[in-house]
Amino acid sequence: MKKQRKNIYRAAVFAVTSAVFLGTAARVPAGIRMEAAIFPERPGGAAADALLFAKSYEEKLQEAEERRKELERKKNELADQIRENEKKKSDLLAYIEQLDMQILDLNEEIAALDVEIGEAETELAETRLALAEAEKTEEVQYEAMKRRIQYMYENGEGSVLELLLGASSLSELLNRVEYQKKITEYDKQLLASYTEAKLAVGQQKQQLEAELEKLGILKETAEFNMDTLQKLSADKSAEIEIYLAQIEMDEDTFAEYAEQIVRADASIEEIKEEERRRIEEEERRRKEEEARRQKEEEERRRKAEEAAKAAQEAKEAAENESDAKRLAAADSVVERDETDPDKMIWPLPGDGRIYSYFGWRKAPTAGASTYHRGLDIGGVYGARIVASLSGTVSEAGYNASRGNYVAIDHGGGIETYYMHCSKLLVKKGDKVLQGTVIGLVGSTGISTGPHVHFSVKENGNHVDPLKYVSYN
Repeated sequence: MKKQRKNIYRAAVFAVTSAVFLGTAARVPAGIRMEAAIFPERPGGAAADALLFAKSYEEKLQEAEERRKELERKKNELADQIRENEKKKSDLLAYIEQLDMQILDLNEEIAALDVEIGEAETELAETRLALAEAEKTEEVQYEAMKRRIQYMYENGEGSVLELLLGASSLSELLNRVEYQKKITEYDKQLLASYTEAKLAVGQQKQQLEAELEKLGILKETAEFNMDTLQKLSADKSAEIEIYLAQIEMDEDTFAEYAEQIVRADASIEEIKEEERRRIEEEERRRKEEEARRQKEEEERRRKAEEAAKAAQEAKEAAENESDAKRLAAADSVVERDETDPDKMIWPLPGDGRIYSYFGWRKAPTAGASTYHRGLDIGGVYGARIVASLSGTVSEAGYNASRGNYVAIDHGGGIETYYMHCSKLLVKKGDKVLQGTVIGLVGSTGISTGPHVHFSVKENGNHVDPLKYVSYN
């Protein structure tokens, strides 16, 4: 309530001082601002705060930070306005000080003029007295001259002649002539002195009266300037009151903005803290869920491993059984002296698995050919390899690419090759029958696992072995 009453009082002061200001607006220096920004809009509110928490963290944080930036912007603008008003107030104070100095100078000037006027008036009074004395002297002299002129007129030149003729000697005559001359010169000098004195007194009187008039005008001008300066000083004082009221209100608003910025910072921290707690809760739930899933996955994996192990054991058992059968399959092969290519037999008894066919392919390992010149068959390591037809061993040895291998010449341009053996059981030049065991399955040379590479040549050219053999 106290704050409201204070704001109402300030608003009233502002209204009154604004009225004064409007009356003196023509005298306000350029650039002075009286805006409604003195009462800035109060940003935000409880409703806005409540709405924030109904939104996502990013939206809440963005809006809170934007609100904080807006408050900071308005606070900075208000600080600039306060500084501007302070400067204008300082300018006005300097202006008033200048007016006061001018008023003091005028006071001194008026006092000096008063002294001069007093002295001039005293001198004028003395001059008037001198003029009055001169006028009295003039009257006396005038009366004497009138009587002398009247006497001379009435007596004429005869009296003068009588005066001269009445001399008893030449010396007396000359004395009388000189006497008459001096009387005449005296009269002339007396008249000239009187005229000059009267003229000088009159001129001095005129000069003093003119000086008094000039001093009077100067005093009136100084008093007018004094009155003008006093009015200007009073007007500027009223303007300063306006700025004082504005600055005080701006400073209170500035403090409110600063307080709201503190609250906005607290709101941002609260949003961040809420998000941190939410993330921690989500992380806790995620870890719990991850632990639960990991436990389920471990249980599933354990069961799968057990099942896979059982299946592998069953598979290995079956494979072992199959491998045993494959290893034993060569026992049933009957050796024959057969050289007809159309009666060629499968080189790996009991194992018909083909891993790579004749022709173009992607190399299974570095160094392997991309054009496969035979069949990759089987196999079980150590399984017995038999000759597909009767013939003579033309090659039996080791090659970095073929590994341990055997080549048999069957005549008629037909040759067969058996590669990657773990062991060779024939040598070059041996005569073999169809079905004779010539080596054991291995993975020597360029090989990715136990198997036998079986190739057929016709007249020196590789052909697809499936043209001659098939697994029955």
